Amino acid sequence: MIDVLIVDDEPKLREGLRTFIDWGTLGYRVVDTAANGNEALEKYAACRPELVIADVRMPGMDGLQLIERLREQDPLLHILILSGYADFDYAKKAIAQRADGYLLKPVDEDELVEYLHGIRTTIESERASEEWRHAAKEWTREALIQLLLTETEHTSEDRRQLKERAEELGVLWNNYQVLLVALHDELTESVLYLLRRSLVESFEQQERGWVFEHYGQIGVLLKEPLLAVEREGVYRSIETAVGEMGVEFTVALGSKVSSLGEIADSYGVARELIKLHFFLEDGKLLCEEDAYSEHEEDCSEVFPSETLSDQIYYAVDIGNKKAMKSLVRQAGRSLVTEGFTEADIKRRFVEILTSIMSKGFKQHPELQQQSRQYSDMLTEIYHLRSIKALYEKTDDFLQQMMTHLGENDKHREVKIMLDLIERNFSDNLKLETLSGVLNYNSAYLGKLFKNETGEYFNTYLDKVRIEKAKAYLEDGLKVYQVAEKVGYTNVDYFHSKFKKYVGTSPSAYRRHASSE
Repeated sequence: MIDVLIVDDEPKLREGLRTFIDWGTLGYRVVDTAANGNEALEKYAACRPELVIADVRMPGMDGLQLIERLREQDPLLHILILSGYADFDYAKKAIAQRADGYLLKPVDEDELVEYLHGIRTTIESERASEEWRHAAKEWTREALIQLLLTETEHTSEDRRQLKERAEELGVLWNNYQVLLVALHDELTESVLYLLRRSLVESFEQQERGWVFEHYGQIGVLLKEPLLAVEREGVYRSIETAVGEMGVEFTVALGSKVSSLGEIADSYGVARELIKLHFFLEDGKLLCEEDAYSEHEEDCSEVFPSETLSDQIYYAVDIGNKKAMKSLVRQAGRSLVTEGFTEADIKRRFVEILTSIMSKGFKQHPELQQQSRQYSDMLTEIYHLRSIKALYEKTDDFLQQMMTHLGENDKHREVKIMLDLIERNFSDNLKLETLSGVLNYNSAYLGKLFKNETGEYFNTYLDKVRIEKAKAYLEDGLKVYQVAEKVGYTNVDYFHSKFKKYVGTSPSAYRRHASSE
């Protein structure tokens, strides 16, 4: 629709023009009327019509003065002049000031309609030309940005021309930063449209940068760095735009740079962060500092996955959730340190879990009833988007196993006690202490332990300590050092216990071991 403002000091003529013409059918809409030139200027500023129909003779400001004032605000404004027969010469002066035409009063409807048809054709042509000019300029700006994103050696002349072109297109700023969005699902035009519109509203319309597309990704060349407090809001706006359609995405922010030639560096940082999204925290806008994640720290000791698999299974078997979760993350850090890719890490985790599941089936045949559920969970691992999600899915898998084992294992408490002895044999372990932790009467717990292992608790603890002591003695440690390491504060007491279970003294055992 083309908006129209009617200006005439005669109320009947104003209302007559508004009502006797079927403006809508002709592609127009009368947005307002005015009784004089000053009122016309106020209403023009409020509704910005594309066509003004005005009388040349009005009190105060006449039509020629009004045209002159309107032209100052919009040189392309279309104007039709109304005049009486006596004002014909006056109307010709208005036409000389680029009015689209004049109509004698009383206005002939057919003549007005003919003018309106011609003006509409002109306006539509002007709109099309303006859209083309805007599109061409946008394309040229985007072409420049894409050129700047590419790492290329430029001569001094190239740099001069790029600077001139950037200034011409409004892209010559003091600072630059690249915001990059990667969509991970099969894309549709509607998704791309929604994402681009969101970025245009957030950045272009706020004059904070320009949106571009590059190698299937959509980004923004920012003219000022994105503040830390703004990052979550930007991420959520993108999530609102495309997340509701079930599309998974990653958003990354490149480094702040200060010249056209460094824009490629900022883009490179954002692109690398996109590639590393699996190893970084999910659900947030990724920045340079995220590249130094927890997965690159505390990885000095790398364990074979086979060893970790056994340890994880043992933790599951005894119901130790804390140890299980710690070992799962240790497995992930080891694989990251070894340089495994996202696909390799997922595959290795599936192998570890498959091994644990097989051991569980062998030791506890009743678990096979859950095999379909476990298999489905293993398949889901290949579709996870972050290593954090991988840890959580693995925890879920193992806790499911742990729950099913707990439902079928009447003596899990004994396994927990065995685990505690194995890991804490050097401490002052007592049955009374463990009974408090496990919420059992100490006499009942001792009987349960004896029935399951065939040994009294203290006897079993002594045997574990003596076996550990034998290993330390074989390594050449002194007797008093070994006694302390395995939990005996009195060396003589250790000596008597060792001789009771081994048949010889610690010193003799050490000498014999060193002579072999």
